[in-house]
Parts: sequence; C-alpha cells; structure tokens
Amino acid sequence: MRVNRKVVFPLLALLILGAAARISAQGTAFFYQGRLNDGGSPATNVYDLRFALYDASTNGNLISTPQTNFAVAVNNGLFSTNVDFGAVFTGTNYWLSLGVRTNAGVALNTNTFTLLWPRQPLLPVPYAIFANSASNVIGTLSATQLTGTLPSAQVMGNYFGAVNFTNSSDTYLGTFNGNGLNLTNLNGSNIAAGTVADARLSTNVALLNTNQVFSGVNVFNNATNSFTGSFFGNGLVGFIAVPSNSIQAVRDTGYLLQSSNLTTVTLPASSNLLTGDIVRITGAGSGGWIVGQNTNQSIIGSFLNVSNSNWLEADNAGSAGWVALASSVNGQVLVAAGNTGASGEIYYSQDGGLTWNESTTSFGSAPVSLASSANGSLMIGAVYGSSGGLFISTNFGSTWAATLGSTTWRSVASSYNGLKLAAAVYGGDIYTSTNGGNTWSAGPTSGNWTSVASSADGNKLAAVVTGSKVYTSTNSGSSWTPQSGSPAAFAVASSADGVKLAAVVNGGGIWTSGNSGITWQQQTNAPTANWYSISSSASGGQLIAAANGFTVYVSGNYGATWSKQPLPAQNWQAVTCSGDGSLMTAGGYLSTSTAGSIYYWQPALQYTSSTIGTNGSITGPQGSAVELQYIGNSQFMPISGNGAFWAN
Repeated sequence: MRVNRKVVFPLLALLILGAAARISAQGTAFFYQGRLNDGGSPATNVYDLRFALYDASTNGNLISTPQTNFAVAVNNGLFSTNVDFGAVFTGTNYWLSLGVRTNAGVALNTNTFTLLWPRQPLLPVPYAIFANSASNVIGTLSATQLTGTLPSAQVMGNYFGAVNFTNSSDTYLGTFNGNGLNLTNLNGSNIAAGTVADARLSTNVALLNTNQVFSGVNVFNNATNSFTGSFFGNGLVGFIAVPSNSIQAVRDTGYLLQSSNLTTVTLPASSNLLTGDIVRITGAGSGGWIVGQNTNQSIIGSFLNVSNSNWLEADNAGSAGWVALASSVNGQVLVAAGNTGASGEIYYSQDGGLTWNESTTSFGSAPVSLASSANGSLMIGAVYGSSGGLFISTNFGSTWAATLGSTTWRSVASSYNGLKLAAAVYGGDIYTSTNGGNTWSAGPTSGNWTSVASSADGNKLAAVVTGSKVYTSTNSGSSWTPQSGSPAAFAVASSADGVKLAAVVNGGGIWTSGNSGITWQQQTNAPTANWYSISSSASGGQLIAAANGFTVYVSGNYGATWSKQPLPAQNWQAVTCSGDGSLMTAGGYLSTSTAGSIYYWQPALQYTSSTIGTNGSITGPQGSAVELQYIGNSQFMPISGNGAFWAN
C-alpha cells in the first residue's frame, strides 16, 4: 500500500514565541512543530524524522550532519520536536530538508526515509540562536536574559545611569576619564598625569614649600647641589635673628642677637644633644649676651674669669689716700687722685698702670672725682670745697687748668669724644658743657648729688641724689626724670649706650637696670657693705665696685653674680674699668692718716671652666661671637670666637 505524506508548517508563530522566550538560556537547538498527513489524512502514529540543512532550495551544499529524531509522536497530524545542527546559524539563509518514515517494524540501519519536497526555507525564528553574539538584536533586551561574556569591543558608549561595580576582583585596563571622587585603594604608580593635592599626600612625603623634618639618611651626591638660606645640622649651622631678650637654644642652630638689652641664650638640655652638636651666638645688639647653663652643664676653655683674677700693686704710683680714678676706653691711659697730707696730687699712667708719673699741677686738695674721654687725651677733675673747682687736662693728665670756680663739686662725667661734660654739685645743680668745658650751663634740678655718669655720646646721663633716688636725662642734662623704682644709691655707672646702669647703696647692696633706669633689680649675690664707687665696661657686662673699709667685688655677667677680689684690706674708694672690661684698677687708703695703694688687674686668658650648673655662664659684649660645641658629659667648649669672653 502506498503512503502519501505531507508536512505543513502552520504553527510557525509558535516556534518564534517558544524560541524568543528562552533566549537567555538557549544553546544551539531549536523547537520545531509541523503537521504530517498520511494518505491525505492527518497522521496518527509514531514516526522517525530526519532533518538536513542546505544552503540552497535545490541541490546546494549540506551545511551540517543530518539529524534524526526517532519515535516522534504524531497525533491527528500534529507533531513537535527539537532540532540541533550545532552553531551553524550566523545570518546566512538556509533551507531545511525533511525525511520521514514509520517507526514501527523498520530497521534502524536502513535508509527508508521519504523526502518531503520542496525544502523549507528557515524563517527568522531559528536565527534567534545567533543572539548569542547579540549583533542582530533589535529592541529592548532584559538584562536578566543575558549570559556569558560580552566581548570588550561590544561594551562601549555613554552610560547616564548609576553603574555599580561591587565585585572586589573587578579590573580595568585603559584610560579612566571623569570625576574620581570617593575612589579608594588607588595604585599611585598608575597615576600618569594631573596634580594630587598636598592634603591627600602622606605626611611622610617631601613637599617643596612646607616646613619638614627629614629623619632618615639623606645623601646629596650631585656636585652642583646648592642651598639658599640657612642650613642646620651636623655642624652646618644657620642663623636665626633674635630681637628678644631671651631664647632657648636648640642643637645645630645659630642665633643673631639684636636686642639693645642683655640677651640670655639658654643651652639645650644635655639629653637633647649629640656629641659634636653646635650652638652659635653672634652679639650684634648693643645689649651683649650671656650663655645660660642647665643642671650639671659647664663650659670649658680659655676665658677671662673674675674669680681667678691676678692683681698687681703699682709700685711707683706713690703713697696717697687714693680717692678717685679714671680710665681711657682701652684701659691704657689712667689717672688717679690722692691726698698726701694736707695737699692733693694727681698721677697718670699710659701703660695700663704698670708705671706712673706725677702731674706737675699743684692742687690744694685731691679731686674727689675724675673722668676721661675715650682716648684719654681730655680729662676732667672735680675738687671739693672752697679752694677747689673744675680742672681740665688736654694732655693725658700731665697738666691741668681750672675751668670753673670752686664749690662743693662732687662728681664728673665725660662723653667718649670729651666734648660733652657733666659736673654735679653736692647741695646744688648739675652743670653741663657741650664744648669740652669752655662754657657751662646749670641744670634745672638741685639736690645732694654724689655721682653722675654719662653714655658714650653724652646724651644719656644718670645721677644720684644720695639717700634718695636715681635721676636720668636723655637730652644731655637739659631736663631730668626721677626714677621712682630706683634705689637710694650713693654712686652710679653707665654702659656706653646708656641703657645698662649699675648703682651702689652705701650701707646697702648693688642694683642694676637694663632699661636706662626705668626699672631696677637688686643683685642678691652682692653683699651689703659701705659701697662707695662703681665702674662699668662699655657693654655693661663687667662691673667693679668698691666698699669703704671692706674690699672690691667684680662681676663679669652684668651684675648677676659677684666675686670678691683677693686684695688687702683698705678703705677702697676708687675703681675704674676699661671699655672691654679686661683692665681694672682700684685705689684706697689704710686710714685717714695712712696712705694706701693702687692695684691694677691685667688678666690673661686662663683655661678654666664656668661654674657647673645653672649659676654658671659665659658672657660677651656687642661685636663678640662664639661657637660652642657639645663634647659630651654635659660639657661644652668654644671652637671659634671673636672678642673677650668672661666665665662665671
């Protein structure tokens, strides 16, 4: 019996829907439905179906191995089955060839398939398999339907919505453009351009315009390296300007002292130092400087030292009751006044007190006060009493001439150039001259003046009303101001700038001022005595004071500490000091009827140590400089310097 078979495809739309619904999970198989007629009537049986794929409707090339689906149930002509030719659908047009045979009683190895003709063109539904590459998708595709990996070339374009990458293993190659706010864990080695803000950098990163401390070992081995400014460290010391009156020093640092007042530079604590560290001091200001020490610290070296002074007696100065002394700035020209019996006499020296000559001028009574110009060529003396007067010498004290009449003259002072002079009258006025004593003017203030002192330029004056207070003038004596906080002094001395003053109280102590007499401080290290006179170096750093019936004390640190001098017991009344403080002279007498002696001190540098601890120090005047090196064991030593330094 002949069987007539015919396949039709009325359910093609169902095939499209079934394939599209499974795009997100499909492989290469597709779902196929059809209708089979057997003998002109809808078939109902089990059939084997063979599918083949060609690239043409007739003849053509076989695209894939034919696929046979066995025992496909056909019911009332309708059947459905899966077909899988593999990954062959790439967009090319193909035709499907279908063969059919009954399943029952047919050997599986026989080729008894009846081909159905014509071949059927594959409509777009099977090409949904090509959606694996997504190249031909039209319309909207749900993200949940995508699987696999998209080629990087296909992921491009602009994304305007929020895109979150939450996988910690995400990686990116190429260039990232845009706002990098909130990015974390960036690899700095991949930053190729742009500027990173300083605030985002580690504090361990060197910056060009920020103060930094480099604690590691840094090596600069380029011969053309250069540094502008101050370089600090390991002996290479830069300088810091210091306008104030005190500074705490740190290691490997220099200090340019600018104050007109005494400036204290306190050394670094030994625990903060390494052996070889440097502290430098330059005294540019007129106030001078003092190096303060910490506990157990000391400074060793060659210094002038008031406690190791060596006094010599002036053998050929004669015997007299010495009551007045004056010195040139360099200390080489000296003049001394004394009483021998009922008459007075003046001796002068031009070699620092080593040899003396007597003046040819006769005095009825010895001058009670003497003053000298800076070079010693002009001198002035005051003789107390009705037979006295003011006397001027213009030849280093060799001869003298009267310049003003007799009265109770008590004290005189001179500027460095010898033109501005001041003379105080006990129970009267202070007279001043601006032309070397040729003419004089009486001052506006009267009192029991016992002492007057002058600055180097003669503009600043200080004077004492005994038992009362210190008066000061800033206009060469035209007007005077009583300083209410001053001591009831008997004698006063001034530094060259008139800023540092020192005063002694008869029956009291020693006081100092660092601001031209406005405020005063009593020096507790100085004893109470019948202080009679005091003299100052140009800087005010070195002071010498004499006590009547007691002895002589010297300070090398602006009056902070005082050292008793190894001199014989006399009624010391006269003292004087050179400008640098290195030459000092003292005169006295044993009693009202017994002459005394002149002693002079020309100290040499001595290898010594400052006092250990906070009471020790070294000092220097304006224009001096010192470089101190820490040598361990809480000790420093100067390795370079300029000027004379005093150890205390």
